Amino acid sequence: MPGMNGVNRSRRGGLRPLGPVASLLLLCVLPPACSGDEASPDGASSDGKGGVGAASGSSGSSGAPVGGAGTGGAGSGGAGASGKGGAAGSGAKAGTAGTSGTAGGAGASGAGAGGATGGAGGAGAAGVAGAGGSTAGASGSAGSAGAADLTPPPTLSATGLYSDIGTKTLAPGVEPFAPRFVLWSDGAVKSRWVKLPDGGVIDTSDPDHWSLPVGTKLWKQFVVGGVVVETRLVWRVGPGPNDFVLAPYQWAADGSDALLVPNGVADANGTKHDIPAISQCVACHGYLSERALGFSAVQLDHDGDGVTLAQLAKDGRVSKPIAPVVVPGDPATVSALGYLHANCGNCHNPTGIAFTTPFDLRLRASEPTVAGTGVFTTAVGVPVEKFVHPGITHRIAKGASASSCVPYRMSVRGTKEQMPPTGSEVVDDTGVAAMKAWIDALP
Repeated sequence: MPGMNGVNRSRRGGLRPLGPVASLLLLCVLPPACSGDEASPDGASSDGKGGVGAASGSSGSSGAPVGGAGTGGAGSGGAGASGKGGAAGSGAKAGTAGTSGTAGGAGASGAGAGGATGGAGGAGAAGVAGAGGSTAGASGSAGSAGAADLTPPPTLSATGLYSDIGTKTLAPGVEPFAPRFVLWSDGAVKSRWVKLPDGGVIDTSDPDHWSLPVGTKLWKQFVVGGVVVETRLVWRVGPGPNDFVLAPYQWAADGSDALLVPNGVADANGTKHDIPAISQCVACHGYLSERALGFSAVQLDHDGDGVTLAQLAKDGRVSKPIAPVVVPGDPATVSALGYLHANCGNCHNPTGIAFTTPFDLRLRASEPTVAGTGVFTTAVGVPVEKFVHPGITHRIAKGASASSCVPYRMSVRGTKEQMPPTGSEVVDDTGVAAMKAWIDALP
């Protein structure tokens, strides 16, 4: 149906090495920053056994948060204290002094590739038991992980999209993709690319909310009236739920590069297109854990160009196979459900904007029937909530588009009544007309 379907295609705490044991009462003195526990008391016995060898090595220091180089500091395990000799037993030989337990090894540094989260420093190795001592020094504990660096690269060329930005040659591993159902962007022509990390596998255990591997990058370019205006970046930089960089880049007039514009730009590059601020990116992408709104089972199960669901499965890029996605209904219904999914479902879903009565316009990878979709269970025949306008009675009124909130708000721009509330200044007339026709035909 026109307007509603189609495809846009990484000091040492350190102890000096201990010399030979000079006394049975030798104690190890550790630096304040990495001090271990004191050695255990003598273990005198009639059989001449040595006492306890050492107490625990201290905890490794925390891995530093990742900076520009993306490397966490080394966690250092403390030294095991020396084991004491056993006192002489009656009529027996004195026990031999236990030698020093060796220092716990330094925790491994947490390296954060490309500025990603620094890993935890590894645990210091256990001190060995002194000869005649009964126990070994315990291992140093692991250093803590550094925080993810959420600073966007200053230029598009620094994001890794192109190997040669002058000739617009894509970098190795960067592949185009296109969603089955397209978000209306005032008629802008959009191109999209994705780069999964080498060997990276998408966690598809939840087919409706993919967990992208750390290092995944997605880009979307906007061309308005033949002018290349901006390219947006979504980059997963760490394993945490908020470890994503969202950033817009404005192209130079000569096409040599695009610069980060964190506060956005109105009417960019002589067009009516507004580049959003980073805060606006979060407003739209923040309701869904995957952040990448058009890269999903529903959106990639098609026969078009670029990365598809079938290709990801064939290349071993998904953790769990996903059955073919079948959107139920006749062509008009499929188009309507797809349009609402792409244009409204990113906010109107169970983890999105709160309503007393649920309002879910997002499709699922498995939708057996039209009647079971979120659109039909939470919108069709459901009275309006949080919205008052003369004549508008239902979210979607069967057979009565004039009384339906959804097409009405789709047709508004420039006021608080418009939907979507941001990202568009021009009504999708074709989409509105098709939505009204579909609603009017509902029995």
